[in-house]
Amino acid sequence: MDPGTALAVVSLSNKVISIISKYYNNVAGARSDIESLTNELQSSRNLMERLQTLADSTSKLPMAAALNPNIEKALSELKMLQSKLDPGAGDRVMRHFGRRALKWPFAKGEVEQWVTRFQRMKETVNLALNSDQTALIINVDANVTQLQHAQEATEQERQLAKLPTAIDAAFDSYHRQHETLCMENTRVELLQQYRDWGATHPKPLYWLSGMAGTGKSTIARTLAHHFHSIGTLGGSFFFSRSSGEANNAAQFVGTLARHLANVSPQLKRLISEAIASHEDVIRQGLPNQWKELILTPLSNYQSTGRTVLNFVIDALDECGSDDDIKFILQLCVQVKTVKEVDLGVFVTSRPEIAIRLHFDAIPDIIHQKLDLRDVPRHVVEQDLAVFVERELDRVSQEQRIFGWPNDEDIHSLVRLSDCLFIFAATACRFITTSDWDPKERLSEVLIAGSATGVNAAGLDSMYLQVLHSSLKDCESDTVIVKFCDRFRQVVGTIVVLFDELSASELAGLLGVSTKDIGRSLIRLHSVLNIPQDLGSSIRLLHPSFRDFLLNETRCTDRRFCVNGSLKHEELAKHCLKIMSDGLKRNMGHLTTPGSTPEDVDRQILRDQLPKHLQYACQYWVDHLADISNTSEYKRALSCGENVLAFFQKDFLHWLEAMSLMAKMSQAVILITRLGDLLDSASDDTTLQSIVEDARRFILHNRGIIEKAPLQTYTSALVFSPSKSFVRQPYVDQLPSWLVRSPTVEDRWGNGVQILEENDLDFRKPMITFSTDGNYIASTLSNGEIVLWEAATGAVHSTLNPYLPMTVAVKFLQNGILASMYADGTVRLFDQVTGVLFRTLKAPVEDCQLASDVPPSMNHIPSLWILPGGDLLVLLHNGQVWFWDWESNSWCERDIGGAAISRLYGCLSNETLVVQVRSVDASHWAWDLCLIDTCTSQIQIMQADIGSGMPVAISSQDIIAWQAKDWTIELVDTKDMSRTKLKWHSEWSILALKFSPDGGMLTSSHYDGALLLWDLSTQSKCMVDPTASKIRSIAFSPDSKQMATRMRRSVKLYRFPVKDMSSLQDDQSGESPEISMSPNGQQVAAPMRGSKVQIYDTQNGELILILPHRLEPVFLLAFSPDNKQLASVSDDNDIHVWDLRTGALDYTVSDAPKLENLVFSPDGSYLVSGNDQGKILVLDAESGNVIHVFEIAAGVWKVNFFSNGGRIACASITAWVRDDASVRILGVWDTVTGELLHEIGSSAINGGPDLILVQATFSADGRYSAYSLGDGSVIIYDLESRQLRDFSIAVDQTLTSLAFSRDSKYFAGRTRDGEIKQWDFETARLIGVSPLDVSPRWLSFTKAGNFLEFENGYIPIHPIEGDVSNKPSRHLTHWWYDRDAYWFMEGTSKMLWIPPAYRPERRSSHIAHHDGLFVFSNDSGIHYFKFNQGEEVTDPHEHGGNHPPTSLSLAGSFDTGYNGKPFNMANYPSIDHTSSASNVTDTLGTGCTSGDFNSAGARGIECRNYNAPTILVAI
Repeated sequence: MDPGTALAVVSLSNKVISIISKYYNNVAGARSDIESLTNELQSSRNLMERLQTLADSTSKLPMAAALNPNIEKALSELKMLQSKLDPGAGDRVMRHFGRRALKWPFAKGEVEQWVTRFQRMKETVNLALNSDQTALIINVDANVTQLQHAQEATEQERQLAKLPTAIDAAFDSYHRQHETLCMENTRVELLQQYRDWGATHPKPLYWLSGMAGTGKSTIARTLAHHFHSIGTLGGSFFFSRSSGEANNAAQFVGTLARHLANVSPQLKRLISEAIASHEDVIRQGLPNQWKELILTPLSNYQSTGRTVLNFVIDALDECGSDDDIKFILQLCVQVKTVKEVDLGVFVTSRPEIAIRLHFDAIPDIIHQKLDLRDVPRHVVEQDLAVFVERELDRVSQEQRIFGWPNDEDIHSLVRLSDCLFIFAATACRFITTSDWDPKERLSEVLIAGSATGVNAAGLDSMYLQVLHSSLKDCESDTVIVKFCDRFRQVVGTIVVLFDELSASELAGLLGVSTKDIGRSLIRLHSVLNIPQDLGSSIRLLHPSFRDFLLNETRCTDRRFCVNGSLKHEELAKHCLKIMSDGLKRNMGHLTTPGSTPEDVDRQILRDQLPKHLQYACQYWVDHLADISNTSEYKRALSCGENVLAFFQKDFLHWLEAMSLMAKMSQAVILITRLGDLLDSASDDTTLQSIVEDARRFILHNRGIIEKAPLQTYTSALVFSPSKSFVRQPYVDQLPSWLVRSPTVEDRWGNGVQILEENDLDFRKPMITFSTDGNYIASTLSNGEIVLWEAATGAVHSTLNPYLPMTVAVKFLQNGILASMYADGTVRLFDQVTGVLFRTLKAPVEDCQLASDVPPSMNHIPSLWILPGGDLLVLLHNGQVWFWDWESNSWCERDIGGAAISRLYGCLSNETLVVQVRSVDASHWAWDLCLIDTCTSQIQIMQADIGSGMPVAISSQDIIAWQAKDWTIELVDTKDMSRTKLKWHSEWSILALKFSPDGGMLTSSHYDGALLLWDLSTQSKCMVDPTASKIRSIAFSPDSKQMATRMRRSVKLYRFPVKDMSSLQDDQSGESPEISMSPNGQQVAAPMRGSKVQIYDTQNGELILILPHRLEPVFLLAFSPDNKQLASVSDDNDIHVWDLRTGALDYTVSDAPKLENLVFSPDGSYLVSGNDQGKILVLDAESGNVIHVFEIAAGVWKVNFFSNGGRIACASITAWVRDDASVRILGVWDTVTGELLHEIGSSAINGGPDLILVQATFSADGRYSAYSLGDGSVIIYDLESRQLRDFSIAVDQTLTSLAFSRDSKYFAGRTRDGEIKQWDFETARLIGVSPLDVSPRWLSFTKAGNFLEFENGYIPIHPIEGDVSNKPSRHLTHWWYDRDAYWFMEGTSKMLWIPPAYRPERRSSHIAHHDGLFVFSNDSGIHYFKFNQGEEVTDPHEHGGNHPPTSLSLAGSFDTGYNGKPFNMANYPSIDHTSSASNVTDTLGTGCTSGDFNSAGARGIECRNYNAPTILVAI
């Protein structure tokens, strides 16, 4: 590279910049072009200086050396630019004639061409420069650091790209490039005032208000430009009623966050990290977005000095929703909480009543305001005179009209403007139109203005003048009529659009050519911003033009007046037609049914969903809603049956499109709004029913469609009612790979929506409505509170109190959410913004849980709202306090020394309803009492109602609870009269709740029944027969909605409801543990009533009922030939049944508790193990005892080897508090009864600290493998009775083990979710496959291409050569991911399962066989059948549900306690008799299967499987 050339470019650039500055100071009409060109030249100069600096430091610049032609070309172009710009003689002319003689030498658009040239040059030089700089990095560490920084920058940009942003809302967006700033010497005092505020922020919020046309937006742009130039602009958002992106708040926070990220690298990192750690935040409500994306990054910002930032928000009144406006202002108030950055928010709007009221509610200490109407008139007129003079001077110079305009003309035009900048701007644009004589135009304006006078009609007169001038080229009345018709079609559409469209997009919406659009707009540049680029949006220069055209009183020329109602009707029909023509399935070209919107290529989305089609999808209902005339509305609905056709053909496609556009909440609102419109204005009951069905469809499936658009055609359609109006037209769209799906109801039930959150706190199942009914609150296990929008089901916000346990949540009347915590504190949040604004410290210091008494004896802390609005709390220490808002202090209530354990609330006279703990003879009793806090008198309502029994209090002071005879007892406390509500079930009541109006009572029962009682008639209605274990119920304030809280979800109901009693059967409320026959044709399920029900899996029919003497039946085993079923009930007898006849073949008694039951692979033996260490080997045909084996402790699991000749068991001794317990594993020969092998943990590793985690056996019975807690694997040869060398490198403990059928391969799953495969002979790692779930057992299929586990088949594929961490190529097969609720085909998500069809968490509630899956839950048994690529199970060789050839040993999980097992005595809150899955839920992840009891460990895991090997774990 020639250094001299680069220096020449730098020198000449400085000269040209100097020349341009003369124009800036002396030419008023080209400042935008001047600034643009100057900025580009400065940027190019700086780049050349950087290049020269690098060239001076080294000669090794191979890429830069090739730049000589480019740099020489840049020098040549600079010389051309200099000659064009240099005024030369013009300087002398200017000195002689004054500033008007200097003329800007470039025509419109020419500067953009020069800017583009220099930008291309910069791109080329930058690329070479960056390449050379990278090549010069010779230090390895520096190179790595640079690479890391590049990767971090790429990741940051990837995260920021997820933000929902409104590009056009930025003050300097491309679409706003022609919008002017305040001219020099105008608004001087105002702008200085705003600049001073922006530097110091005496109050963090500034509101500038003014009427339409007074210049608010110009001031906001000027201020944003100033802040940007000095580096204090944090972000800007310019609302616009005509912009779909900028006329609402959906993208408000995302846009500001994107702008804020560009302020500094640190903020970019903080914001991108926030997105990565809270991926769902971009789909949540504004409060959560504001907290996570704005406040938190700013609060974590670190700076050595004072950092000042400003947000500029313009035209807030053009944000479409009053609620959104309120949200935004409340969010802006929160900037005062940021201490690390001095942040201010500048807001402009019209002084509309709603906005004034919102600002009036904000304390004066936080905000200041100015109304432009308060600015003195002479100041405004002076600014207008400067503006008019400069605008007209520009055209006088361009057209060389000397001496025009004169001062009188300028004064007259200013007077006509009447302090409205929009009038002056429109007039100047009208006058300076290039193809008309400006002098004539000015005269026309002044003459028309003198006739109109100085009043509000002046602007209307100006608009009419512009419109009339557009007709001057029309040659005849016919042409005029045609032009006006086209005007109303095109411009009429523009003024009623809910989003801005370009000429080409507008043509697509209206079905006309772009030429027609252009012809309609050619004379309207005075009122419209019409870009030359057909792809750029057409925009109104000011909203007042819309108001003018839509008002027939103001637009007195009927030829131009737009009938808004008719125009909305036309556009509604256009939208429906466009959707009919353009929507189709899989518009995003997604590869799997579980793909997310983020997987869509953006270019494909733009091609498949062009802007006019997106517009139609988003606004077709809004256009229908804005039809003001009822007859026109009915006509729009019925004409051509467009709406009905939409639901029959394109509804599902529309949902997919709305998901791809991230507009699912809007879809819910649109269909709800359409339903409301139909109810009020339509007699079409068929259409009303269809729309209601569609609303139910969206509400039920909104969550999954939002995450995976193609689930619209799979999960949403599969699980919709069979006679649903939505499902019936789309039956042909059901997935072909789903051969059989579960039976669904005919019609929708009473539940309208299920809200799910991954971390809902099942220990404190609280649920409550806000007092306005807009929000539903519940708690997460980490103490956070989640708020959903009741209308859409979207997460509105998550409130983080930074405290571990929330014990109570209540809404106050004034929009405040109060939450109480375990330490006794109460925190108050704003329900709209989620801001924590006050903390009420606990009334007393030490009110934590008592540690010296069982949890059930502790006082249950609670929080209630007294009728007067005061807070009432019960603390752990049994004290009752209330918060007096007037005195701002806690006051203790006198409870007469009662030992209150629960506070249920209070009556209208503030009498407390409590549960009091007392001692009755030899046991604790809990009495329901009333306590008068004035007299301290205690009145017992019901003695010994039982701890934890639900109690409800109505607004009429009626108390309800469950009586001992299983009825619901009601007591009217006014007269103490009692009533009983009878119900046939003897199942406990879990929750009771009165409706706010006191007319209804809801009861939730343990058998799954949810009942609604009409208290006026005492009649009941079955709301839901399968409402699983509801623990909490809440009504909306208007008693029209009800929310129920289950274990990990919230279900919503809307009244009125229909009686669902006919759907309740004997199964309702049960979750039977199921076993599948080896051939997959039968399923056995133990049910209530001491019976086992046998179902035909082909049709789901009940074919046999096997009665037992006692319940529950807890062990089941099918014989390999599918002819026998062995079962064990609570009497511990083994019952063997003939499945062909249902007859009982024989019974074998074994008094100790049986833990295992399994047939041998050939069906000749039946083996059981009990908790006393005895293993019985029975003749399966006769029941005779063949062998009795004994081992040191209770048998936990049993398994056979595939040849049926050997039986293996593993045992675990009693738990030891501070030491690992010893595990023993034994193998017996079932023919001779000989003990072949016995091994324990100490025998393996020489000490007790390392414990057995897994054991498995080869199919031929020769080898046993053991996984230890330290990650090592031991192989034992059962024939030679020697340990075999098998050294494999495993950095984590293997939690599941398996041998291939031929013992050539060995596999295990690590704790981090990888399946690793080894060559068994060489111990060489040959394959790695991911598996995110934790299987309880693994087994190779016959072909070896799949591993089977309890949830299905996972594909694997051996890789030749050594492998470290390279995932293997996947084959295709089906399995169920119980953690994410997806059916998977390999690694592809295929079918999402909603809560009503999911199996219970325990593995015994799922069975599968060759693509057939059977799930069990409290709503019944559900069947799924999938297409299989190949048969992976050989039914002739072994059972249909492969039993494990591996054994998980109870307690041997990695718990972070150095491999030592849990001492169950340390965990009194855990039910030692609960199932392993419950233990897993309680203790966390990592627990292996197995059931615990106080004496040790027992296992029932194998009872569902009949396998090639039997393991007995003790």
